[in-house]
Amino acid sequence: MSDEPDRSWTNGLSAADRVEAVALTVGKPRTANWIAEEAEVAHETATKYLTRLVDDGTLRSDTRGQQTTYEPDPVGQYLAEMRELYEEHSPDELAASLEDINEQIRTWKTKYDVETANQLRASLGRTDDVTDERNRRQAAREWDHLETRRRLVEDALRLYDRFPGERRSASA
Repeated sequence: MSDEPDRSWTNGLSAADRVEAVALTVGKPRTANWIAEEAEVAHETATKYLTRLVDDGTLRSDTRGQQTTYEPDPVGQYLAEMRELYEEHSPDELAASLEDINEQIRTWKTKYDVETANQLRASLGRTDDVTDERNRRQAAREWDHLETRRRLVEDALRLYDRFPGERRSASA
């Protein structure tokens, strides 16, 4: 027997926490069996907690034939992230974030003479330079991410108008 402590990621986490942790980090829809194995729980246990997560709107499920898969619910994730921004950042901090996002997008528009991330992708055919092509592709991916981030920040700012005085953050 080894004197080394067990360093499993599951130590100290309940079965429910393990199932949720695995289910929220999948990159593609996964079955309850797959999630159960990764979370180190029985299939029945995983199914019970996955059903709860679907009912709570944290996950979505898709049944095809006799197979059900689970993946994070994008609307639920969006709303959770928006709430986190609202609770953890002041309106001025969020406005500064919007300025940074807008400045980066303006930089790409000017640098590549395009108006959208997809126009930037379409410009890949106009360059013979492999490094430039790679930079344009990366900039387009980041642009898409910043567009989503901008919508999140804008929605979080709107919460201040909708729920004035409701913010519970300690940094308020």
